[in-house]
Amino acid sequence: MLRDFQKTDRNNRNASTNVKSGRSYWTNTRAYSVVEENQKRVAEATPVSRPGRMDRGVIALTFSLIAIGILMVYSSSHLLSSRHYDGYSYRYLQIHIIACAIGLTGMFVTSYFPYRFYARFANLFLLLSFVGLLLVFVPSLSVSVQGAEGGRFNRWIRIGNLPVNFQPVEFAKIALVIHVAHFISRDPERVKSLFNGILPNMLIVGAAFGLVAAQPDFGSAFLLAVTVCIVLFIGGIRILHTLTLVGVGGGLVSVLIIRDPYRLKRFLDYFAMLKSPSAANYQLTRSLDALEGGGLLGAGIDSSLQKISRLPYPHTDFIFAVLGEEFGFIGAVAVTILFMLFIWRGLHIARNASDLFASLLATGITILIGLQAFINIGVVTGLLPTKGITLPFISYGGSSIVLSLVSVGILLNISRHTSSAKD
Repeated sequence: MLRDFQKTDRNNRNASTNVKSGRSYWTNTRAYSVVEENQKRVAEATPVSRPGRMDRGVIALTFSLIAIGILMVYSSSHLLSSRHYDGYSYRYLQIHIIACAIGLTGMFVTSYFPYRFYARFANLFLLLSFVGLLLVFVPSLSVSVQGAEGGRFNRWIRIGNLPVNFQPVEFAKIALVIHVAHFISRDPERVKSLFNGILPNMLIVGAAFGLVAAQPDFGSAFLLAVTVCIVLFIGGIRILHTLTLVGVGGGLVSVLIIRDPYRLKRFLDYFAMLKSPSAANYQLTRSLDALEGGGLLGAGIDSSLQKISRLPYPHTDFIFAVLGEEFGFIGAVAVTILFMLFIWRGLHIARNASDLFASLLATGITILIGLQAFINIGVVTGLLPTKGITLPFISYGGSSIVLSLVSVGILLNISRHTSSAKD
């Protein structure tokens, strides 16, 4: 459905009619490649029509997930906070609420800020994202953190003397989506070319992947690369090129896993667990124990047993396990449905977007948030190998919350220019 090939003259005439009448269309460069250049000139030469209302579904879903996140961050972190901050139970909750407030402010601003601004400065955003990814390797600026398994992570930049840090990969995710959307919208036919369309983007994505994986943050690197490749696929990349990318990318990822003993152990543990559930590693065992302990209706808020010195990262990577234990199967399914509805509304906005850049950008933002959510849920439930990916809007984490909400603001601004927003 996403790649509805339209090759006949009749379809081209229909695409032209849609542009002239102001009707919206799905993100498929083949559907309107004949009229794309004319559309760009018209869009640049004519004033933007009066925006409509924002998508109320996305707003309601976002606030619902944020509210659940605040509740779960308190429940999963107050004992940890008390242990680390001399009996003070609200340290993590305070930081999380401040991040939510900043993020909601950013969402409000970007929801009224014209989305075409991001196309104009796409290259600048890309450059700034790479600068940020490089700064994490500067000792005087970066923050090095000891991991649970003994390794050190360099994923954050110190912001002056403030007690908060910034994670550049969160900005890099949206910057790369903006870049690819802008790249395709400028010349939709170019993305069909291997050397002029695919290779330049793959070099950029490969460089970003390498910098993020070196932090090390293999989960975010994988998420970033897959999101960009999906946007390229929807934007009109040829099937043969898609299969080539999948093959080359799969081979490179396999090499990276095999050459790193820590990553290799995680994957071997995962495959061993598939053969015998009793062979699950410590993190997954504690996570599954939490989900099992929740039963159908859950043990009740703040009644999780696994979060007490058993479940690693209960307020970040494995917060969904705490949610499942305290609110049961029904609570876990309800949160999963909220994310599914978010994806549905996001793709609805993308399908009805007023131009190609907006459609691709909305698609990229939706995939970025939705894919991250389901990777996290997949890891917590044992469907995917263990990886350090947080749950959007719910897990503790300042940079993730702020940039996710800013991205939602961009999505809301795009929704104000869809045909459904003016009905």
